[in-house]
Amino acid sequence: MQEIMLDKNIVLLDSPGIILSTQEQSDGLVLRQAIKVEELIDPIKPVTSLLTKVQREDVINLYGIEEYLNITQMLGLIARKKGFLMAGGIANIDEAAKSVLRDFMNGKLSYFSPPPQSALLDEDENQDQEMEDEF
Repeated sequence: MQEIMLDKNIVLLDSPGIILSTQEQSDGLVLRQAIKVEELIDPIKPVTSLLTKVQREDVINLYGIEEYLNITQMLGLIARKKGFLMAGGIANIDEAAKSVLRDFMNGKLSYFSPPPQSALLDEDENQDQEMEDEF
């Protein structure tokens, strides 16, 4: 790591791959693969964030599970389906959550956000329509 003094109050840190974050940002950092899934203390929190972005039908189809009411139930169904069971046949939802995160990072669960609509695009479409009308 290299420190560069820009002035007496500002120091620039030049570092290869070090990301300073707060606890609130950790969910996003996991989904961006900046934090390893294995290092998570609570893997359910990032899965909760992830499930607000992916389609419910995609999760049901990928894991071959039935309709679920909440995240805990979904993780229990996935744990049973994948054999993540603890003593007494209790579903290991932490391991199921880590599995869901790994599947997301490996591209099995897709998420995308459409580009924002722009007023410029609407103007371009109107101009295109005007040109077509002229011919």
